[in-house]
Amino acid sequence: MNLRFRLSRAAGNLRIRQAVASSAFFGVILSLAVSCSPAPTPSPVPPTASVTPTVSPVPTLTVTPSPTPTATPTPQPKLCSPLTVQRLDKISEIITQPLVMPRVMDDGSYKDDGHHGVDLGYYTRDGKLFTGSPVLAALDGKIAAVIHNRPPYGDMIMLETPFERIPAYVITSQSIPAGDSLYTLYAHLQNQQPLEIGQAIHCGQQLAETGLTGFTGGPHLHFETRWGPAGTTFPSIAYYRADATAEELANYEKWRMSGIFHLFDPMELLKLP
Repeated sequence: MNLRFRLSRAAGNLRIRQAVASSAFFGVILSLAVSCSPAPTPSPVPPTASVTPTVSPVPTLTVTPSPTPTATPTPQPKLCSPLTVQRLDKISEIITQPLVMPRVMDDGSYKDDGHHGVDLGYYTRDGKLFTGSPVLAALDGKIAAVIHNRPPYGDMIMLETPFERIPAYVITSQSIPAGDSLYTLYAHLQNQQPLEIGQAIHCGQQLAETGLTGFTGGPHLHFETRWGPAGTTFPSIAYYRADATAEELANYEKWRMSGIFHLFDPMELLKLP
């Protein structure tokens, strides 16, 4: 019995050892299989697309600066010498008689005394007589009077210059109101140009020549300046003559004595500003 038991027991242990060995063998094989199996290839990660953000361009606003407004200067009215033989800046050198203001009455009218203008001239220069020298318009304007050999002015021309063509310094010094005109008178002339009342005249245009007509004791240009109502004309002027008509006398008094036309020194105009 003992022998069989021992044999049986020994056989059982053998089977157990074989089982364990087999199990260990398969464990080793499994371990080797696992260790020798290639690592799984990872699924490729799709490349991340590089996205460049679309930026809408900011519109550029082109600003053209408005030009700075500049005031257009008002051109200074042109002033000319009334004589070709004497430059404007030298005109005072040939004054033979200056203005002598007449008496002014309480009502603003003038007495017909004094000397209502300035006389310009000389007897001879470089052997040439002053008589016959061209007389020129001192300003732009239009003809207000053309008188032929009537006393006291003799051959006379009057020119009206509108307010906008009067030099600013004269407007200021004389306080000439807007809308009034400046009147310049040229007397003791000869050889007048064929001029008519209302005719446009430009500065420096020849009007006549210096003469000895009217009341004059020698060759000179009598130059007279006044300001007053615009648009006045004098178709006739005469005084100190028995044959002077009522119209001639009235126009003379209106121009010289009424105070409607304000007398001032012509050198106030002829001086350079």
